[in-house]
Amino acid sequence: MLAEGRLAPDPNPLMLNFLPLGEVQQGQGKLGAALRTHQEGLRLATAGGRFSPLHAAAAHLGIAKVLYERDQLDDALRHVTESIELGRQMIWFLAQRLVASAWIRQALGEAEAALEAIDEACRIDPSPDTISIWHPGPSERARLLLAQGQAGEAARWTEERGLRAEDEVSYAREQDHLVLARVLLARSHPEPALGLLERLQALAESQGRTQSVIQIRALRSIALQSAGDHEGALALLANALALAQPEGYVRVFADEGPPMAALLRSLIGARQRGRVAAGSGAAREHLHRVIRAFGPAPSGRTEEPDGAASGATGRVEPLTDRELQVLRLLAAGRPNREIAQELVVTLETSSTSWARPTAPRPWPEPASSACSPSQAPSGTTRSTQDSSRCSTSAGCPRPADSIAWPK
Repeated sequence: MLAEGRLAPDPNPLMLNFLPLGEVQQGQGKLGAALRTHQEGLRLATAGGRFSPLHAAAAHLGIAKVLYERDQLDDALRHVTESIELGRQMIWFLAQRLVASAWIRQALGEAEAALEAIDEACRIDPSPDTISIWHPGPSERARLLLAQGQAGEAARWTEERGLRAEDEVSYAREQDHLVLARVLLARSHPEPALGLLERLQALAESQGRTQSVIQIRALRSIALQSAGDHEGALALLANALALAQPEGYVRVFADEGPPMAALLRSLIGARQRGRVAAGSGAAREHLHRVIRAFGPAPSGRTEEPDGAASGATGRVEPLTDRELQVLRLLAAGRPNREIAQELVVTLETSSTSWARPTAPRPWPEPASSACSPSQAPSGTTRSTQDSSRCSTSAGCPRPADSIAWPK
């Protein structure tokens, strides 16, 4: 149909809708092919002196989603903004555009704007009976709340939806169950999360949905680490990175926040010790890009009233600015002595601290609510917040210029 649409002098609008094909390609893990499909759709939407806002909006959305996965955030934001401006009256996929905008904003450190966009997406169809594959707003809002440290709110959503770890899995409810898995991990219940994730992975693999396989393997690696299987976690994470590298997936790892950052740090240490294969030059460059996608540690955080975790999954402390600098240089293959000279730290700090296996570090329980809720974005953001607004009492991260390596 699309081939006929390319040749027809005045094709039916449905013959030029490239969005479904591009999304299928992206679901198969073919980001490059999906990008070319959406670019072709944008070209045809403006070819021959005609202009179709519907098809241009769809093409811009598809391009934005691919660029986001590759962490090309500024370009992704430009395309999704253009998509929204072209067709707010096109309700049928406005929610998808707003959800895409929300995650781009979150990755850029604009937590309030992200929540505003996701709330608008949820208002389009407030019915709780609409499945996430058609209306992703509610499930993506729950995932965003987790990323912003509001695990209690996300847990309430899973309860309202009646989600259980023992549910039969399906493609239609995959995103709902991935939110549930993250909630279980945030509340230190890795065993049921692992069972659920294993079934989700088996289904995605049987259907050839490589993008979902990468995402689920990344999340399973965090679950294994939480369950105490450190070696299994590192092996699975290395496997997920190898699957993600050819097409340049980045955000699928960075969006998991501090627990993933801690596991990546441990993977680099294991590679330095020769316990995990180092990989090719392209693999090391990909790992470097993933590390760069993690922003500095937030200057403040909140603790849920019910004691739920702050962060996307699990009670893991974000990396400080200095830790991120060391991690990025290690991922780039720089020798320890060179890193020490560049960052003016001791050689022992750069070589031994990162070489130790790193289990997730628990947050200290706060003595008081010293940090305001507005300072709670997860460690995946890129903005450096004003640390002067948050005391360094128990419950708040250390100043970014101090180095306290994990034991």
